[in-house]
Amino acid sequence: MKKRLHFFNHSVGYLISCIQRIHRIKGGDNIRFPIEKLNPASKGEKIAGLIRYEIINGDLKPGEVVSENSIANKYNSSRSPSREALRILQNEGLLELKRMGAEIIGVSQKDIEELNDIRYLIESFAMKECAKQNNDELMAFLQFTVEKMKIAINNKDASELALQDTAFHQAIIKASNHNRIYHLWTSIEKIIITALLIATEKRFSTETEGTYKEFLVDSHLNIVDAIKKGDFNEIEDNLQEHFIDTRATVKNSVFINNSSIKE
Repeated sequence: MKKRLHFFNHSVGYLISCIQRIHRIKGGDNIRFPIEKLNPASKGEKIAGLIRYEIINGDLKPGEVVSENSIANKYNSSRSPSREALRILQNEGLLELKRMGAEIIGVSQKDIEELNDIRYLIESFAMKECAKQNNDELMAFLQFTVEKMKIAINNKDASELALQDTAFHQAIIKASNHNRIYHLWTSIEKIIITALLIATEKRFSTETEGTYKEFLVDSHLNIVDAIKKGDFNEIEDNLQEHFIDTRATVKNSVFINNSSIKE
């Protein structure tokens, strides 16, 4: 009888450990978020990227508390990368480190609006700087990136579309040759691209292909043409039109029917 009980306890314990390991693997891999495409520089940055996605997507809700140990278990890492990830996210204002763990702060609609305000100012400046340069290499890269966006749309690849969209705008910011502007961009880039990934994914599932394909492609090509012409007024007009759509897309995708977002 004792042998049977010992065997039963051992089997149950083994089964529980297997189930826990499966959950850790599922959490660590997070199929929906293409973290590897973002080229994280460390395990901590990779974990931060996955948690950032969960926070902005509403999977982790404001007020919830996570610990270094729970993160290490979920993502199959040691505590050191988990600690690094939490510090990264605290610096971004997405959580607050406390004695008993990290409390999720989340993002509000106001937070995203403010980030888009900063992004608009950055891109408006950068586009006008690029318009002064006659940079044929940049123009070729931007047009090539738009072609890759078309392919992503045809393949219904939301993550690739969002990444190419970001690459388009980042190339302009970098080509402005303004170190402080680029540094400011990199400080908000991760949150911006995560929100854009979520928005693009949901846009794919709710809008017909022709609705966004034509607008996305045309709006980016119009920006290229305006930079080529060196027309500052046209740059402003096209950028404003582009950002009206971007703001609406993020609002409708991230905040509508998402009760986890902080007020």
